[in-house]
Amino acid sequence: MASASDIRIEHRGEGRALVSIARPHRRNACDFAAWTDLKAAFETLGADPSVKLIVLTGAGGHFCAGDDVVAFSAVTDEVEKNVWRARIQECYAAVQAAPKPVIAAVSGVCVGGGCSLAMCCDFRVGDATARVGVPVAKLGLVYPTVQLQRLAWLIGASNARRWVYEAALYDAAESHRVGYLDTLADGDAVEAAFAFGAGMAQAAPLSIAGSKAQLNAVLAGRVEQERESLDAMVLRADRSEDFREAARAFAEKRRPVFTGR
Repeated sequence: MASASDIRIEHRGEGRALVSIARPHRRNACDFAAWTDLKAAFETLGADPSVKLIVLTGAGGHFCAGDDVVAFSAVTDEVEKNVWRARIQECYAAVQAAPKPVIAAVSGVCVGGGCSLAMCCDFRVGDATARVGVPVAKLGLVYPTVQLQRLAWLIGASNARRWVYEAALYDAAESHRVGYLDTLADGDAVEAAFAFGAGMAQAAPLSIAGSKAQLNAVLAGRVEQERESLDAMVLRADRSEDFREAARAFAEKRRPVFTGR
């Protein structure tokens, strides 16, 4: 990625990586370049065997205000608009498909496409400043079906209807109550997210990757279409060095050291 990218990657040691959207002047709303670089960041980290846990956040006190509508409105060619829309979905897919635990550290606004982005993560940790919502009804728009499906999975159909119909912003306590936020941070959301995922970072990478692929397929209703690849992941884990290491560690009464092989 170019040095001028608005997407920052920071390696925190012990297999932890922090991805930050650094567009605070737009409350981290993403333009085409930012969506592109965010997609590339997750593809890169997903393929890096040294990375065990990824936290996604935004700079300047906000998570993400979704798509940069000012930049998008400047695009007049319909083909270019469709490419932009497709890139957003590709970015979401890259976040969701990363074979590692991915946790959104949510502060400030997390709305529209930002709300969708956080839902593509495995978990969401929010601090007291978090404000979450899907304000499409105030913009005369309709939320993309796949994103509404994810929202209904997380918070239930009735709550999803209320969020979409009211087009309000909900505070951290309400977002946690309905299940959008998995936990509330007492202090810094990023540090709380890393703490939330600490145990996951110690787990067997092949187990995490396989279980995540299975759950993604279950929730998308694609188990039968992906049966062959899912079964292959189960078989690979059964035959892995990590499985043998776990057995040795159990016999020796010590913590296993997993390598992802």
